[in-house]
Amino acid sequence: MGVLTFPTPTPDGALQGPAPDAVQPAVSAPRFDTLVSRYRRPLLSFFQRRAVGVEDAEDLTQEVFMRLSRRFSRLHWGNPDGLVFTVAANALVDHERHERSRRRGHHVEVDPALPADEPSAEAALSGRERLRTLVAALDTLHPNVKAVFVLCRFENLSQAEAAMRLGLSVSAVEKHMMTAMARLRQAIGSKHDL
Repeated sequence: MGVLTFPTPTPDGALQGPAPDAVQPAVSAPRFDTLVSRYRRPLLSFFQRRAVGVEDAEDLTQEVFMRLSRRFSRLHWGNPDGLVFTVAANALVDHERHERSRRRGHHVEVDPALPADEPSAEAALSGRERLRTLVAALDTLHPNVKAVFVLCRFENLSQAEAAMRLGLSVSAVEKHMMTAMARLRQAIGSKHDL
């Protein structure tokens, strides 16, 4: 699969990809409709895996595209996966915060001696740092390893489906997935599932 590139429109409106051996200048913004068609399904999966209902997942996906559209021309597109999913993670945090504040009036006060549900500022900062570390580590992976990880984790494809899409054997996909998991765990210094 390799590095994700977006086709550029020619003067007649046709899409033209980069020349295979061409040196690429600074990455320009993809067409917005290309971005939406590429990331809509992975974003829905991303939100649904985090126990967000189907309707909320749709709303959050639209929120991500709204946030991207507001700053579309000013964003750095060198790492579209990282950019889109960082915006998605931030939208999810905002959504959860909003949901907690909406429900706050419907509950009985609890004993203040009990631990709080909300993460501390340190835990939130730690989570953001962990996400940045994961995105940076994802960028260091070999393109095939990265493609396997993105297809299996972000797009919810099985390893057999990812193998078919990438033209690899299932065994190669399994090895790439193990490599990706090991490298990403090493990057965050954790034994937790990714």
